[in-house]
Amino acid sequence: MNELICSNNKKGGISCPMAFTLKVILIVVVAELAIYLLTAVAGVDSGALVNSLLRGLIIGIGIFLLLSRKKAQPVQEESKKSDTAVDVIDDESKKWPNIDILTRTSNELGLTISILELMALADRYSHRLSIGMIKIDGLENLEKSAADDAVVNMAGLMAESIRMPDRIGRFKDDVFMTLLPESGIDGATIVANRLRESLEQGKNEAYASEVSVWIGMTEFQRGEDLQSLLDRVESAVNLARKEDNGICIKLAQEADV
Repeated sequence: MNELICSNNKKGGISCPMAFTLKVILIVVVAELAIYLLTAVAGVDSGALVNSLLRGLIIGIGIFLLLSRKKAQPVQEESKKSDTAVDVIDDESKKWPNIDILTRTSNELGLTISILELMALADRYSHRLSIGMIKIDGLENLEKSAADDAVVNMAGLMAESIRMPDRIGRFKDDVFMTLLPESGIDGATIVANRLRESLEQGKNEAYASEVSVWIGMTEFQRGEDLQSLLDRVESAVNLARKEDNGICIKLAQEADV
């Protein structure tokens, strides 16, 4: 009944409060009918006091059940909204398997495919290729919504700091990677400094005191495999923690520390 009357309201008909009023009236009618039947079956007048008490009890129970149902509806609606949001994320993940849903940049799969493609081109045609890893520390100190906002903000800042042919993506929850085709280690150093400057100037108060960023850069060497390249750039990020500017450029011939 309530859904029908509220539906009519959207078309200019009776309002939802009217539906509640009609339900209360229905409860009163049922209560009166119950008292009448009780008196008829007993064959005697049960007395005004007893009748009033029974009537009040029946009406009270009916209104309690009605209000309980109305309170449960928002919870059900919120649960439906939450389920819908999860379904939307799942649908987007299936539609764009190479894209990180939060930052709208390449995810780990997309970055891995891009690196392999660029490595193949660099290896075959002797092109230069450098990659960078940007590690974000301190996100765990923030609320999830604040951490997500920080990640989105930093992703935007980094995307604006690179050239059109370069690529940026979210490799892990707290790790970004940048791919720099046709760039040697000198060019990678310039990009690393530009990223650091952009992240420093663009940070906001919501995460500035909680989050630190470390940047590692390295250049691809012909003949090496993907794991060797990733290990070296990760090593550069770890060494960047010891640098004053938070940047480490790791060359292929350098021994890991």
